[in-house]
Amino acid sequence: MLYFDFEAGNKAYKLRLNVRNTVMLEKALGCNPLAIFGNGETLPTITAMVNVLFASLQQYHHGITLNDAYDIFDAYLEDGHTATDFVPVILEIYKVSGIIPKETTEKN
Repeated sequence: MLYFDFEAGNKAYKLRLNVRNTVMLEKALGCNPLAIFGNGETLPTITAMVNVLFASLQQYHHGITLNDAYDIFDAYLEDGHTATDFVPVILEIYKVSGIIPKETTEKN
């Protein structure tokens, strides 16, 4: 699958980062998209989460603005989710976009 299915406010969205939108995201964040997790012990800021959402909406939902992305994130929270619930969504977006591996294997 080339996108991650996401639902907020009873609307369905397809999320994916292509190269153009990954570069846009890097510029908005001021760092590599993976750096929003720091050393793995920190959570991304809400600003970073909304920027990831906005960038990942661009490929399949043309015309969505950053303000729309704020509203979509608000709808996600109003659906009963928390900001920390969005972290696995980010990881799924990164997987379908080729930023991180889709499958991880344990080393013995």
